[in-house]
Amino acid sequence: MLSDPNAKLRHSAYREYAPPAALSEHVLCFWTQSVDAAGGEYSHRVLPDACIDIVFFDDRAPVIVGPWTEAFVSRLAGGASLTGVRLHPGRAADVLGLPASELLNASAPIREVWRKALCAVFDSVSAGATPPGRLLRLEAAMLRRASDRRTRDRAMRFAVRWLADNPDFRVETLSRELGVSERQLHRRFTAAVGYGPKTFQSVLRFQRLLHLASQAQGSQNLAHLAAAAGYSDQPHMNREVRRFSGTTPTDLLQSSACTLAYGDFFAPPQREMR
Repeated sequence: MLSDPNAKLRHSAYREYAPPAALSEHVLCFWTQSVDAAGGEYSHRVLPDACIDIVFFDDRAPVIVGPWTEAFVSRLAGGASLTGVRLHPGRAADVLGLPASELLNASAPIREVWRKALCAVFDSVSAGATPPGRLLRLEAAMLRRASDRRTRDRAMRFAVRWLADNPDFRVETLSRELGVSERQLHRRFTAAVGYGPKTFQSVLRFQRLLHLASQAQGSQNLAHLAAAAGYSDQPHMNREVRRFSGTTPTDLLQSSACTLAYGDFFAPPQREMR
């Protein structure tokens, strides 16, 4: 879900929480969102971030929100209370037990994705719980679910990290680095993340722009932000922002924040090319 620095002005409160160390391999963060009952319906814009979320709306059964390549609006009723867990890009397939591509640009009740026996671990998360209690129960459920999960494709975990560390390199270079064909790379990466590595690069650059804008503390020179985020020029940034948010950089950066803040996707590279 989208972190909104102006949420309180729009009768919605959103907060993210770091996962415990035992879940950090799979989970990017936990989060909660509540809508003021007196404010009526709240329209919440969700932006692409390459992640898959498991979301509990009030006391209903959870919904899995897949990786999206375009923005969409979630309409939340006044008084709504949401609790969610956001999975690392490329790790959701391990936790969910199915290719991330099956959830591309889609949301589905968890019972449509998993067999009943697999859903049982989440059955008690919402029932009769306060928001803090729901968060603790969700954390416990994720610990049980992730404890017996194995990495399906370690090479794609490396690929996600490599693309974050080398945002200016071409995907063809990654293919050579892994010793696989570009076609095989695209197929395996799509299964792990939901879409191909080139789209992932674009989404990561878009999120990097949001991250840099939040660090600018209001003094936002769009040309400088475009260069720092890795766009070839400002028109390139304008096109990509329109593609992923449906609006202009000026409007977007006034109200939207990076949803990968708990990851290290924008840290200085930790490795060198072989």
